[in-house]
Amino acid sequence: MTRHQYMTSHNNRLFIDQVDSLDLAKTYGTPLYVLSERALTDNYRQIQRAFSHARLETEIIYASKAFSSLGIYDIMNHLGASIDVVSGGELYTAHMSQYPMDQVYFHGNNKSMDEIKMALDYGVKCLVVDNLMELYYLASLDRPCEIMLRVNPGIEASTHPHIQTGMTNNKFGISFESYDLKEALTCIQDNPQVSLLGLHCHIGSQISDGDSYLHMTRVILDQVRLIKHLYDIDIKRLNLGGGFSIAYTAQGQAFDFTCLQEVLAIIDTYNHQHQLSIQGVMIEPGRSIIGHAGTTLYQVGFSKTTSLGRHYLFLDGGMTDNLRPALYQAPYTALVANRMEEPTYQTYTLAGKCCESGDILIEAADLPKVHQGDLVAITCTGAYNYSMASNYNRIPRPPVILVTEGDHQVLIQRESYDDLIRNDLRRYHG
Repeated sequence: MTRHQYMTSHNNRLFIDQVDSLDLAKTYGTPLYVLSERALTDNYRQIQRAFSHARLETEIIYASKAFSSLGIYDIMNHLGASIDVVSGGELYTAHMSQYPMDQVYFHGNNKSMDEIKMALDYGVKCLVVDNLMELYYLASLDRPCEIMLRVNPGIEASTHPHIQTGMTNNKFGISFESYDLKEALTCIQDNPQVSLLGLHCHIGSQISDGDSYLHMTRVILDQVRLIKHLYDIDIKRLNLGGGFSIAYTAQGQAFDFTCLQEVLAIIDTYNHQHQLSIQGVMIEPGRSIIGHAGTTLYQVGFSKTTSLGRHYLFLDGGMTDNLRPALYQAPYTALVANRMEEPTYQTYTLAGKCCESGDILIEAADLPKVHQGDLVAITCTGAYNYSMASNYNRIPRPPVILVTEGDHQVLIQRESYDDLIRNDLRRYHG
């Protein structure tokens, strides 16, 4: 059973950051995303402590594709984080939150021309250039811009194939092995309006093996040496990406951030041994900041037991509010929020209400005896749950509630049926 410091049990009920989960469900309804500000803040501070160095500048860039909203950006700004965005929508949200644009990095393998102009107009810190066509388009604008080149180190990370991003044939980045890198560096040298801030790389998501980052660091440093030797270009900053894992279940393995000290030590050593000019190092945690901070509350509706003995509990949400089990076979942990101190009774399959056989949130959850109307809490849903949520089957998206040491407030309102048809138009019959 995955339990976290901010989750406690009192009188057989689940409390999240000192707030009774049953009171939250009664006040706001279910399904309901609950986000602990204390957990989010503690996660950020833990990473901040691990990622520091006496001679290298370090920068934590929140990967906001994990969860972005006006309120989330307010919290990240208060913590002093930079953020990355991957679309015009995320960029616009950051702009409307009044996020300092000199702390915003714009990613994406297929930024539209309008999105690029939007980013330049807003004055973002840096565009992370993903391919040659994007670079040539930026150069054609003849506007001052600072960029990082996303390079592909050709490293196979031990994770689900859908979230590997560092292999040579992947859709992201410019391969070290291709002629494109040489062409990109030549283009930058020929266009003084385009300023190279540094190199960016990312090998995948939900990576628990620190050795992958050490290997990636050495590979990219060798390329920095080669770039300096062949082109007389000093790379000043390295962005090593994110993808740091969290433990969704008791069997899961969370990334050990203490290994980042070794990463920084390797970079510092390379600087001295090979006369490199790396001044700063960046990482892009998203899930590892916000994943554990989230819990989703569901009410149990009907249930059934099949002729083969499978016990189904049907929840009032599903793949519309958590797509990851269907998409990645992602594991989760469930608690019965109003039966926290009762013993395990049997193994249930927790299924959603969507008209899809694959709408299964947890295949096998060992829980106390569950009744219709009970409240089920699924933990670690802060990352890639609301951000991937949909209106499939015309189901409104749940609200997001922020809890802070006994207090709670709405960060995102529940969608209504009117919201679902807001942009619909009737067919004109003439």
